[in-house]
Amino acid sequence: MTTEANNVDWLNQWAPRGSLQRFGLAGGVNSGVFFLLWELLMVLSTETDIRYMWAFAWGSSGVMAHFVHRHFTFDARKSVRWTLPTAVPVYALSLVGSSITIGMLSEAFPNNLRWLGVLNLLAWGLLIWLAMRLFVFQFQSDSISHVSQEGPMG
Repeated sequence: MTTEANNVDWLNQWAPRGSLQRFGLAGGVNSGVFFLLWELLMVLSTETDIRYMWAFAWGSSGVMAHFVHRHFTFDARKSVRWTLPTAVPVYALSLVGSSITIGMLSEAFPNNLRWLGVLNLLAWGLLIWLAMRLFVFQFQSDSISHVSQEGPMG
């Protein structure tokens, strides 16, 4: 076995497809992109409502996250014609919810905004993982061959 195959085997044992661990690995990259964009927006625009900057960064990184999770976290058994349209409401709901919660947190604790942003991101990330696993990718690790490639949208 090659070193690359050993690395993949180790990853699959430690963080199997569909697991919270694997979602967290991919989510760390997605969240890093999100957080850098949010920081950049906060530096460039001190007059803009924090919720709008959060929402813009969340929405922008959400599109990237769909494809990262499709290929790395879960799998490509379901067609993009199914996963992308079903992921949009999940990301939209999390965008609105996380923007509201970061706004409330920024008003209540303005001196701890970045740390609370990380906690807000983690809490909403857990909800996104659950929705992606159950509804978007309909992931079932023990029955990979029984799931339709196309989903209900054909």
